[in-house]
Amino acid sequence: MTKKLKLAIVLLITVASMNMNAQKKAPAKAAKPNTESKTAKPSKQETMDWIAEKWKENLGQNRVAISYKSGIFVLRRNYAGGGYCDSSYDFNKITGMNNEYSDDFYIFGKQMTSIHCNNEAPGYVEYKEYLSISGPNYNDYGAPFIFTTQQALVERLKKAFTTLIEYNSAKKDSGEAF
Repeated sequence: MTKKLKLAIVLLITVASMNMNAQKKAPAKAAKPNTESKTAKPSKQETMDWIAEKWKENLGQNRVAISYKSGIFVLRRNYAGGGYCDSSYDFNKITGMNNEYSDDFYIFGKQMTSIHCNNEAPGYVEYKEYLSISGPNYNDYGAPFIFTTQQALVERLKKAFTTLIEYNSAKKDSGEAF
C-alpha cells in the first residue's frame, strides 16, 4: 500500500473510534435539579387571614370592617338616617364556589352569612348561603366587595378559596368507599 492510503485508513479509523467513544460516554452535564422553590400549602388560619385582609382592603361603598377573629369577618353597611346592617361571614362554613368556567365568582356555604340590622327586632338574624366576590353577579347575591377591576387578585382569591374549601370539606370516614 502506498503511504497516503495507509495514512487515510489510519485517520478514518481514528475518527470512527472517536465518534464511537463519544457516543458511549455519559453527558458531561447532569440535568439541573429543579431550583424553583415550592412553598408549602398555607395553613387554614393563614388562608382565612389573607382573605380577610383582601376583603378589608376592597370593601364597597358605605361599608366598614368592624372585626375579624377566628375566621369570622364582620362588616357594617351604613344607610341614610343612621340605619345600618352588620353582616358576619364565617369562613369556617364556606364549602364551595362557582365552577371554573363561570364568569361569575361566588362562594357558598350553609348559613355562611348572618345579617342583623339595627331597625329589626332584637335577636332577629337573616342567613344567606351565597356571596358574590366578583363578576356579573347573575343571581343578584350580596356583593360587598369591589374586586372586578383586579383580575390578578381575583385569580389569587380563587386559589385561596379553593384551599379553604379543601380544609372545610367533610373528611371521609375510614369505612367509606367514596
